[in-house]
Amino acid sequence: MSGKAGAVLLAAGQGRRLGHDKSITSIAGKPVLAHGLEALLGCCGIERVVVTVRSDVLEKASDWVKKSCGGQANRVKVIVGGAERQDSVWEGLTALGDLEWAVVHDAARVLATPRLVGKVMEAAQKEGAAAAARKMADTVRETDAQGKILRLINREGLWRMETPQVVRMEVLRRGLQKAREEKKVVTDCLAAAELAGTQGVLVEADEPNLKITVPADWGLAEAWLSGRNS
Repeated sequence: MSGKAGAVLLAAGQGRRLGHDKSITSIAGKPVLAHGLEALLGCCGIERVVVTVRSDVLEKASDWVKKSCGGQANRVKVIVGGAERQDSVWEGLTALGDLEWAVVHDAARVLATPRLVGKVMEAAQKEGAAAAARKMADTVRETDAQGKILRLINREGLWRMETPQVVRMEVLRRGLQKAREEKKVVTDCLAAAELAGTQGVLVEADEPNLKITVPADWGLAEAWLSGRNS
């Protein structure tokens, strides 16, 4: 990728559905945030990484980076994230400073690899914004609040959004600022890019990239990670 890039690793979530903080809990022998951090640091073109965490784990996460990242530690900064996802992205961009590209990844997606990050970065360079995503493979139905089926939705052309997501830095900042001004919630970076007038492209994730959300995800992710390391 031409142009300097920085990354924001989002690890400030509350983990409500999981039942505990997931950023520093160990999985496959390392804190959850370590796996995404390694993928980002291992990707050519990313100069530095900002990790956003909750205030109550800031010291612990910072200490882990200093002790475990060796010579790479000077490329990593741990900060307190915001109340919402888009707030954490904003804080991360501010901490990164003046770079051309922003790579945003959810720490809960512990299976992401430098290869996947690189694919999304390459696509973003051509289009201005890109995100990892996965084509819908299941039947999709819409229901009312009580679960009563309203209609069958054609899954052709439907994708499930994932991370990493890569957007030109100034575009992402502009989109997030507009979301703030208009009091809009943007659930991913491509939505922010669209508010700034940039239509992104989706890159099919052709490798496991699940997000740890509920307890069942934990065991599955750990099995994948352990298999990679064996």
